[in-house]
Order: sequence, then structure tokens, then C-alpha cells
Amino acid sequence: MAQSKKPMEVWVQIHYRRGNENIKYNLQLPKGEKKLDGLMVEFDRQEISGGQRLLVYMESEEPIEIASFILTGSLDYGSELCGIFGNGYQSWTESFERRPNERISALNFPGKLLSLQQSGDERFYSYPDRRGCFHGYSYAYLRYSDRLFLVCSLDESVGFTIIGTDIRHGLFTLTKDLEGHKLTGQQKILDLALLEGSESDVFGLYADMHPSSLHNAPRALAWMSEPVFPRRLDEVSIRRNLSAFRDSEIPLNYFIIGNGWQSALGEWKLTASGFPSGMASLCAEIRGSGYTPGLWFAPFVVSVDSTIFRTRKDWLAREPGKPLKPAGRISRGHKAVFALNLSRKDVREYITENYIRISKKWRYNLIVLDMLYVAGLYSRDGLSRGGAMNEAIQFLYKLKHNTIWLVNGVPLAPCFGKTDYARVGADSSPCWEHPYYSKIHFNERPSTINALRSVVGRRQLNGRFFGSAAATFYLKNSAKRGSMDAHQIHTQLLLCLLFGTFVSTSDFIGGYNPQEMKMFLSLFPFVQPQIDEVSENRRLVRVCYQLKGRKYISISNLADRSRTYKLPQGNWFSTPVPGHKALHITGGKLQQIKSGESRNYLLLEEGDSFAGSSGHIFPGAEIDAITRRENDWHILPAKECRQSFQIWLRTDANTIQTIDGKKPENIANTLYPCLISAEIAYKS
Repeated sequence: MAQSKKPMEVWVQIHYRRGNENIKYNLQLPKGEKKLDGLMVEFDRQEISGGQRLLVYMESEEPIEIASFILTGSLDYGSELCGIFGNGYQSWTESFERRPNERISALNFPGKLLSLQQSGDERFYSYPDRRGCFHGYSYAYLRYSDRLFLVCSLDESVGFTIIGTDIRHGLFTLTKDLEGHKLTGQQKILDLALLEGSESDVFGLYADMHPSSLHNAPRALAWMSEPVFPRRLDEVSIRRNLSAFRDSEIPLNYFIIGNGWQSALGEWKLTASGFPSGMASLCAEIRGSGYTPGLWFAPFVVSVDSTIFRTRKDWLAREPGKPLKPAGRISRGHKAVFALNLSRKDVREYITENYIRISKKWRYNLIVLDMLYVAGLYSRDGLSRGGAMNEAIQFLYKLKHNTIWLVNGVPLAPCFGKTDYARVGADSSPCWEHPYYSKIHFNERPSTINALRSVVGRRQLNGRFFGSAAATFYLKNSAKRGSMDAHQIHTQLLLCLLFGTFVSTSDFIGGYNPQEMKMFLSLFPFVQPQIDEVSENRRLVRVCYQLKGRKYISISNLADRSRTYKLPQGNWFSTPVPGHKALHITGGKLQQIKSGESRNYLLLEEGDSFAGSSGHIFPGAEIDAITRRENDWHILPAKECRQSFQIWLRTDANTIQTIDGKKPENIANTLYPCLISAEIAYKS
């Protein structure tokens, strides 16, 4: 193993205001206490299992306002550095492992004209936009061939922790975004762990050390409506989708009414004209269909067409001394939104009233809380941006009680241990990429490839701090320009199922063609694979996982061009995917995979007669048991299997055998002396 990564020399920059006086210090990282002008700073470094812990406390006798706190140092990254990951500012921010010679590009000028920077961090963080310069929020890591070096914050309550690297110049920075934070008495400013070891070990330590409780949210499948701009959502389309799932006996967990049910953003009491029956009536109908009802709610924002925006401008948040600015835009329809001022008691009472109406009066069990990042746009009430964000989540958490949460559009660390599910990627769409938003470097853009890269990149959070909500998947082929092809559709579904605890779709399944319905029904039974190892190389994602005691490998190409890969030695069943039939192959050979394409393989082990099936995206998951009595094989499909499927079995040569009493087909192949196959009929 190469030498451990430890900073060689560290400097501290502290900038604060005492009265009308601006005070700046730049000093070498001390040990113990350091007395400054009206401020006592204590540095505590501890040796812990797996690494080190750095704590910084500040104490002042009179109120002072912290402007910035930055640690800068030199670090030998070494020639063995393979990749680097920095967690993006919020759910939608592009977050994936990058190579050391890549960069994070800043938003171009056209994007700023559209106020797109409001949903990201460019309002307060200056992007270097140079190769080897990366930054992340709350946690980041360096990947080497034999280990991970993880830097992670254990406390974000006073402000965001920004971890920056400059690989070419051998530098690192740890910035605590404290602008606007008012200090009185003693307070912990920084609590950071530096951990080294295997990926599972360091993230396991991170979860164990973090004060939040572990959330084991159950695996869930949901349907969630979305507005099809410019057409408005209405209860007719909601009921049509509900009937399609109910009549097909699809075992969904949640049925969610998404954005568009309200008359305007911020007008949560008044429903849109398309919902004359009211939200309580729809909730009861969803529950009566056997599904748990959910509702979309963006508590901190209003739109320009809302009554609040027109008549209560004093309710809107703004930077002190500056004109009112949009807080971002809704991805569907690109409508500008504005943030509510959470400093006001009447605003909090209004939010509380709406939350209670949704959860208690209308009785929705799951609430999708969206666009929460706006609570951290500005410092307020002596809180930094991160402090304001953390306080806003705490405010909502007091209202949570027994409701189930799915949070979206939010910095993730303040939600650790508080939410059941959290979106860990951008909003997806029926298109693979958004060319214009990609070109102007909008890191929070709605895009399927953007969402999938982040779902893979943030995989370590799943099951440790919340259940990860993968991007919404779309299986419906569209003739629209830029829509996903069959390979990309399969890739998004596979990765959502592998890395998401909460998986959802917005498709109208009644409009599926036979091939699309077959792919959708391949989700059932809705199982949770056990992931053993994930590796990435030039955007080629390889996942080793297990299910029902069998071993699998999936290969997904999230790069912009074709890649090659090599399967390990052994005999494999290649699952049927668009453009490729089911195959029985041997490993050890180079294979080519196109951009946006995925392959999924089952390892065929000695002693297991099962040699593949076609009814589930994870072959074998649709079968509860395979038994043999003399020369007849009996196949017991899983209770939640929803379609007929083909099965392949390895058998003794020169023996006449049957499957469920019927003569099977003999399959010509080069791997096994006798391979038989039969169609197993679905019985509802």
C-alpha cells in the first residue's frame, strides 16, 4: 500500500467582524488554543480508528460575525491517484467520480441570465474552472487502486463544509461557509473526519460517527404524475393512471400526485381547476385501490402567478439591500420561483397550516418535499447559508410525525437521518441529455444521464443516511427528437433498480406497446439486489451483485463514446436486452459496448441447473423454486411474477426430460452437453 495521505503543511485564514472592525488572520495551523483579537480558537486533532478527526471551536465574549474560515495546505496526491469525487451542492448537482485531469466547469453567461445559478452554489463559490480543481460539499474522496481517502463533515449545523482540491499544484482547501454567522459564547465550528481504507469501511465509519440515526427505509416502487407542459395536470389523468395500475394488479407501494395539483406554487389550499373533487377525495380513492397516497409539496417557494407574490412581497426572501431575485426555475415549464422568508412567524405558520392540511386533513401518508434548497439562499437571523438550511429542515422535521418523506432539490447532509428517502440525482426526462443546458454547463440540469451519474456517484449514502431515490424512469418510446433509444431506456431502468431504494415512474402504462409492457413487468417481483462491488473506469460502471445466492455482473457505459470491457473467466448467461438475444457465453474475451448501453450477466455456477430466464431484469428473481422428480422439472414462479417467461436448464445428456410435464426445446450450444428451454405461462 502506498503511503497514507496526510497534509504536509496547513494554514488557517479567519475573517470576522467585531463591531465596525474587520479583522483578518492568516496563521499556521496551531495545536490547542489560539487567542486572537476578541476571539479564542481551539484546534483539536484526534487519532481515531481508520484515520484522524479535526475539531475547531470558537469562543467570543462579545457578539462577532464570522465572514470566512479556510484551511489551506499542501498535499502529495501521488501518481497512483485514480479518481476523485466531490459531493455536489444539492440533490440535482452533477456528482460523479472524475479523473484527476478533468475539471468542473462554471455556468456560462446565458445560464446566469436565466437565474440558473440560484439552484447551485455559484452565487457564493467561485469555480476555478481548471483541470485538477474540484470541490464538494460535506464529503469528498480520493480513490487509489487499493483504498479510499475520505474527508467528511460530521456537523453541518453552523455552515456548509466545502472540500476543495488542486491536484496539479498539490493543494487542498477546507472552507467553512460561515458568512453571516454570529458567534456568541463557545461553539463548534468544524468537525471533520479523515478516513482511509476500503470503500465500505470508510463509509461505514462515516455513518457510525455521524450523529444522525441510520434510516433503513424499505424498498419502494411508486408512480408519480408530472405536468406535461403546457397542458395542466387534472384528476381525469390521475384516475386513468390509477385504473391502469389497479386493473393490471401492479403491486405499487406509492401512488403520488406530483406538481400541478395546486392552483399556483404557494397556493396549497386552492386546487387547480382540473381537480374539482378535491385532494381528500383523490387520496381516499388511491388508498381504496390498495396503494399508499403521496402528494408533492414545495413549502418554501411561490410562483409569479400566486396571490402571495402579487399581494405579499414582504413574505419573500431577498438579500439585504438588494432587489428581489428569482430563487430558480421549475424544470417543467421553466417558470421562475421565489423563496419565502422563513424569518417571519406568519410565513412559518402558513407553511405549518399547509403541511397539517396535507397530512392530517387530506390524509396523504407520503409527502414529496421539493425545491428545499431555497431556504439556504441567504444568511438570516445570525445564521450562515448552511445554518439557515439546517434550521429550515429542523423546522419541517418537527412537523413530520408519522408522515413519510421523500426530499428533493436539497443539500443532502442536513437531511441525514431525518428523511426516509432523498433524491440523489437531477430530475430525469424522456431525453438522455439536455444539449443546451449541458453546453452552458448547468450542473443542476434535468437530464437522464446527469441523474444516472449522480445516482451511481452517491451510492454510498443509500441505506446509511436514508434510502436513495433514483431518477424517475421512462420506458415509453417517443418519436420526439432527442428522446432515449431502447438501449438508454434499459440502462436507466437497470441502474435505478441497482442503486435506488425508492424507484418511480411517470409513464401511463395503459399506453405501453407489448415490448414496453414486457420490460415494465420484468420489475416483478420487486427485489433488492445485494451490491458487493462497484468500479468505474472512464464512465464505464461495473457492478458485482448477488440475488437469491446467485452472482451477477452488470456493465453500463455512461461515457459519450464506446468502451470495451472483459468479463471474468467462467460461464455466463447474458440477459436479453434491446438488440441482443439471451446468450450463453464464456468470459475472458473483450466485448464492446456503445454509449448509453448496458449488459447484465448471470454467473452459471457448477451444481446449479438453472441457466437463465427471461421474465425478470435480474434473471431468476421471478422463480421461487425449481424442483425435479425423476425426469420432470417443476418450475414455481414467484407470487409477484406478472408475465410468462422462458427458462433454460442444464440437464443430463441422453435423457428424455420434461418441464412441467411438457417436452422442452433442446438448445444447441457449445458450453453444455444438454441445455433445455421452455416457456412458463403466467397464471393470474
